[in-house]
Amino acid sequence: MKRPVSLSLLVLAGLLLLAGCAASKPAAPAAPAAPATGPETALNSIIVLPVDTLINSDDQANLAKARQLTTGAEVLTRLIQDYFSGVDTVKVISPEQRKVLTEGYIADRTAQARAIGRRLNTDAVLLVTINRYIERHGGDYSADQPASVAFDFKLMAVKSGRTLCSGFFDETQKSLFENLLSFRGAMKRKFQWITAADLAREGIESRFGQCPQLRRP
Repeated sequence: MKRPVSLSLLVLAGLLLLAGCAASKPAAPAAPAAPATGPETALNSIIVLPVDTLINSDDQANLAKARQLTTGAEVLTRLIQDYFSGVDTVKVISPEQRKVLTEGYIADRTAQARAIGRRLNTDAVLLVTINRYIERHGGDYSADQPASVAFDFKLMAVKSGRTLCSGFFDETQKSLFENLLSFRGAMKRKFQWITAADLAREGIESRFGQCPQLRRP
């Protein structure tokens, strides 16, 4: 006599079917970095500025978003420090150091970055801007709101102002059943809802890794 198929076996079969679907379709391409070529690409030193935020000062009703971005900028700056830990050619300066280095210097952000680079005698400056930072609401296996992070970056030569490499990261974590192509990512995350900091760390590692000058040795 045949035994009824258990629910666990049905679930396992469903996951294997999803895995097969994910493997049969090419993953959506990641946001590519844009490396430059030329003599400036061989860098001896890089200064990383504190992460900036995109906050509309005219939008007073959006204080919650401003707080999110401020928190995100602090988290992202710390994660970038961790990413470059042990890399002697890269130095992350603090907000206080940037303030001292640009005191009395009125100019746009790019000009300020190059001025800092000249004062510190460095080859290039990395500018990072966080555009969205929304923390997960819920636990590891049940989330009412998933983590969502977006940031962009630009590595700029100090002497010429030329962009040597740039890129962006923009992701809101989705459940496996919302996106069949997320199976590999979900498996890597152990089928858990991750935090915004974890998502930001993944973004730094994947996007910086696409830039030869920012790739860790």
